[in-house]
Amino acid sequence: MTRQMGLALSLSNDCRFDNFLTVANSGAQVATYLQEQFSAEKDSLVYLWGMKGSGRSHLLQSTCHDSLEQEKTVQYLPLAELRAYPADQVMAELEHIDVVCIDEINLISEQADWLDALFHFFNRSRSSGTCLLISADVPPTQLVLGLADLQSRLSAATIFQLPSYSDTEKAQVLQYRAKCLGLDLSDDAAQFLLNRAPRQLGSLIEKLRVLDRSSLAHQRRLSIPFIKQVFSW
Repeated sequence: MTRQMGLALSLSNDCRFDNFLTVANSGAQVATYLQEQFSAEKDSLVYLWGMKGSGRSHLLQSTCHDSLEQEKTVQYLPLAELRAYPADQVMAELEHIDVVCIDEINLISEQADWLDALFHFFNRSRSSGTCLLISADVPPTQLVLGLADLQSRLSAATIFQLPSYSDTEKAQVLQYRAKCLGLDLSDDAAQFLLNRAPRQLGSLIEKLRVLDRSSLAHQRRLSIPFIKQVFSW
């Protein structure tokens, strides 16, 4: 019997459904489905795909937070952090968890041990009724997996695509997240951030977190001169 690995993984408190801004209908249908239908029945299998920065990890962690509030057991598995660990130990006995969210399954497409462990876990989870939420950067048909049965299982999921955010939408997300933090980020300041920082939304939000801490420490508003000062731009 494979011994289960202790997973000391924490969820980001910033990743909630109520601060997931859906602009131009980006992700609105997905967020509603995950909140209202995903874990309402056992043995749900949902596959989210979209480019990096489309909100995949945010929605997976939001689902975990939401499920915890419903007193369900959850496990979030960011494969970017876990793929170096023994797959059979990571996946052992997770079929006893109510909701399992596997982030970036595309990262293990060439790791036979992980593919095998995931396939056997999927089979066990069907019998136990575990709800599975999977994310990747491409649809199941475009995943390059060395295990046809696993690819077939993923193709049978309820599949959603998350559109990428435009630069205008990224600015709106930044301003919305700033407002959630009690900050005022003007149109000009948001555009300045977009022009100077990496355009990937996760990187932009991390810059906003730095500004939040600096603004609080120095009691300064988020003006362009202050942003330049914080990041030495």
